[in-house]
Amino acid sequence: MNYYLFFPMAAFIANTMFIAFVYARRTGNPVIHSYLFYTIALNAWLFTYAFEWSFPPTPWMTWAFKILSITWFPLGTLYLEFVFTLLNKKSGILLWFFRIGTLISYLITLSTDWVIQGNIHYYWGNESEPGPLYFFVILNFVALPALIGLGILTKSFFVSGRDQKKQTGLAILGSMFAIFLSFYSEIIQVDNRGRMLSMPLAPIGIVIQSFLIFIAITRYGFLRINLEGLAVDLFRDIHDGMILVKRDRSLFFMNESAIKILGISNSVPSHFYPSDFLKGYQESPGYLSKEYEPIFNANCRGVELTRSSIELTGKENGYLFILRDITEKIEYREKIERFYSDFNKDLEIAKIAQTSAISTIFPESSKYKFYSHFQPFELVGGDFLRALERSDGKLDILFADVSGHGISSAMVAGMLSISFQLLIETNPTPKKALENIQSLLLNAVLNHHVSAIYISFDPDTKTLEYSYAGHHPILIFREGEIIPLRGVGRILLITPDTELNNYTFQLKKGDILFLYSDCLFEVRNPEGEILGYENFMLKMNEISVYTPVNILKTCIGQALAFGNGKLTDDLTILILEIF
Repeated sequence: MNYYLFFPMAAFIANTMFIAFVYARRTGNPVIHSYLFYTIALNAWLFTYAFEWSFPPTPWMTWAFKILSITWFPLGTLYLEFVFTLLNKKSGILLWFFRIGTLISYLITLSTDWVIQGNIHYYWGNESEPGPLYFFVILNFVALPALIGLGILTKSFFVSGRDQKKQTGLAILGSMFAIFLSFYSEIIQVDNRGRMLSMPLAPIGIVIQSFLIFIAITRYGFLRINLEGLAVDLFRDIHDGMILVKRDRSLFFMNESAIKILGISNSVPSHFYPSDFLKGYQESPGYLSKEYEPIFNANCRGVELTRSSIELTGKENGYLFILRDITEKIEYREKIERFYSDFNKDLEIAKIAQTSAISTIFPESSKYKFYSHFQPFELVGGDFLRALERSDGKLDILFADVSGHGISSAMVAGMLSISFQLLIETNPTPKKALENIQSLLLNAVLNHHVSAIYISFDPDTKTLEYSYAGHHPILIFREGEIIPLRGVGRILLITPDTELNNYTFQLKKGDILFLYSDCLFEVRNPEGEILGYENFMLKMNEISVYTPVNILKTCIGQALAFGNGKLTDDLTILILEIF
């Protein structure tokens, strides 16, 4: 059992715990990243010690020493790089000189015996046998960059502030232990052949260095691994303002965004009271965000402030204030309000346009008379009706319901109006008219479908031709009974193909033809129940005298009564009385 193996193993375990401590608290800070690279390299070196002192087979130890030299060759350069990063100094070509020199030294070590020429068995374990360039390489590319880094760090110690000195002092002391113990035991304490006279003390130096830097971190915030340092790293580049205050409102931290948002041009205040910087601010127990106007920042039109309780340290609580410049939000809100106002005007215009596209003035004749009612659910809707007299004397009616409601449905209704006017000149059959409408609108309307009835009425013969496209039946009121006109047909624009039919019905004097939208029977009561078609028909059958006025009053009154005065869709009714 080699008891000397305890030293590198204990140092390896201790340094690994320290690495885990730093790694768990890492942020985007490049200083922490640089230091982690350095300490991980130290750990690799300690692992090499443990491997060499465990007395592995001798025949291949020389090659093992050469290959594992990669664990200690870059230590001095990595330490120098860490110092430059810590002090935010430019390294220039110096760091690159040592990087390239380290790489060349390692390649020479692998390919020749100039640096390591064998292995020596000591009482504590195996060590490499120095070649002619061994001490030259160690002094110039391991020890020298480490000593330069230590010198730069020491120089910064004398010009730094009091708090910074506490941090840097412990780091310097730890680095001195690690560097000089290694230098003394492995370079000074050797015989004239370069062989060591005593056990290397580098593992002990590394443990001392890690312990002192651990104290520097936990006590004085070295590497900025404390709450304020984390706040600086986490909140520095955040667009929102971040302010940490203690319970007495003394300022703990304020990022640059907060300074900019509040318009603080001079020194940062020692205490933070929002009422000093925001108009109308009042303390309240609620932490919900509210909007305020900054007092000192004329370029900021508004600030959204949120307050939260936060634990600053293990013994002290405070508040986190989050400030957000909402100038753009206010400007967008104003734009939205202007857009909404313009939108309402456009809706009014669209309503007028739709009303003009829907027949309110119907053809007049001694043989028939029109009655109608149109009430969109919104300012504009998707119900459509149009009645025009053809060149052959027939009366054509298109009654349709576009899915949905609002402007998009109204636009489709407008397309129906144009299509209807184009088709009527060709004197089509109802089926042909609906097929042509499908053909015209199929590629133009993507998100709506249309249920429709197309009617052609001959006033002379009183013959009614009609075709359904997914619409509920026409009702004929005749001598005390209601006759639903049979017929089926596929709804328009739901598939590329249509399934439509032509139907004929013979009207006679006194008949009342009734066309209506589904709002009359799909209306909902406050409990969400739907009236239903059967209940609608039961009410219609209660009408004692069939007159257009009675029919209109009954069906509209029933819908409003069931819906508690509210409708849930566009409502359209068209009545044609035959004389």
